[in-house]
Amino acid sequence: MAQAGAFANCSLHRQSCPFSQLPAPRRPLRNLVVRAATALPAEYKQVAPAGSRVFVKVESGDEKSTGGILLPSTAQKKPTEGRIVNAGTAGAVKNGDKVVYSKFAGTEVELEGAEHVLLKEEDVIGVLSSDDIADLKPLGDRILIEVAEADEATKGGVILSTGGRDKPTIGKVVAVGSGKADDSGNIVKPTTTSGSSVLYQRYSGSEFEGKTGRSFIVVREADILAALS
Repeated sequence: MAQAGAFANCSLHRQSCPFSQLPAPRRPLRNLVVRAATALPAEYKQVAPAGSRVFVKVESGDEKSTGGILLPSTAQKKPTEGRIVNAGTAGAVKNGDKVVYSKFAGTEVELEGAEHVLLKEEDVIGVLSSDDIADLKPLGDRILIEVAEADEATKGGVILSTGGRDKPTIGKVVAVGSGKADDSGNIVKPTTTSGSSVLYQRYSGSEFEGKTGRSFIVVREADILAALS
């Protein structure tokens, strides 16, 4: 109570009050983005990846929203596409391939002012032959699935907002990877086939949107729970 009274008295005599000299509390920093890219000195012109890594030049992020509004760098979507500059000793991809890779994977490197990323070959999801994710060729034991549309109404007929709809875990297989090496080095091909309907693990894989607005997801075959017919 005495301290509260002291603060109240200070509100009338701020110049002479000792409490008025206390520093104001700091506000928490929000939306602080730390760029972790390693900028290489100008003397270096090439990067040769070690081991089973690949060196990829990153595609530029979207600078405008769908409404044409210019986005600040912190609001731009982090790109997960790029073109392989140096495939190293990788066997599934080659120089010049346009690839899609796992979000937040790899090490960002800035070379001659351009953004690049060093990835493990395992982090490359697939190879793109066009600008549409529907044409993705998945690598390893990955499966490309076109996601079934969520129910837009409840059983009672109430229209649901996008956020209120159940996240679908059913879809149709579009493409299947060539397989993954086992402990003996033998390639084990997936048993899942293109065209089949499947139930997959919720919250698994990497989600994408196709050019026509269709939703896709790439999952590991181990995330396929069942085939549906």
